[in-house]
Amino acid sequence: MTTTTTEITSKKVIAIVQARMGSARLPGKVLKPIAGVPLIVFLLNRLKHISSVDHIVLATSRNSENDDLANTVNAAGFDVFRGDEDDVLRRFYDCATLYQASDIVRITGDSPLLSPKVCEALIRAYFNKQADYAYLSEHFAEGVDCEVISYAALSHAHINASLASEREHVTLFVYQHKESFNTIELANDSDDSGYRFTVDNQEDYQVVQAIVNNP
Repeated sequence: MTTTTTEITSKKVIAIVQARMGSARLPGKVLKPIAGVPLIVFLLNRLKHISSVDHIVLATSRNSENDDLANTVNAAGFDVFRGDEDDVLRRFYDCATLYQASDIVRITGDSPLLSPKVCEALIRAYFNKQADYAYLSEHFAEGVDCEVISYAALSHAHINASLASEREHVTLFVYQHKESFNTIELANDSDDSGYRFTVDNQEDYQVVQAIVNNP
């Protein structure tokens, strides 16, 4: 795999969290309160427990509807990058380039119960296998999702992805062209695929609140 973009010579692992205020099923969900703080801040604080991550950035769009989100995250002490609304792949690429990332941990902002332990295991496996892209098997619960991708692979995808679906879903191009990349899937010891902890609608939000409030 080759890329024409600037080569990153030192290791810098950046967790990039994609989030925005627009949501068809639950508008503004990322600012709904979880344990006394906005959901997105709850998630960002959990990411601080991943020792392999050097920096955490929220990547949202430049649309004015995301101003409150950006201000809230900045006030909580985290960096915010604002980019393209629909071309999320470009948003990630521009963010990773700005922060000089060598490797990117992709996180979605609707997963407040993401497991730092699982993410740490995925990052370790990624580096141990010298992978371009690492992801979790479908046997993990929905809502602990994370992925790791090299800056080189992300750059390659950004240059070559042409389908709207590939621009919207950051790692889809790499996933669908596995033969061109060194990819690994992290297995789970049990089948937890029946569990759901992501926040997509009001019922999901109530479930997450109940879990957090009753540890």
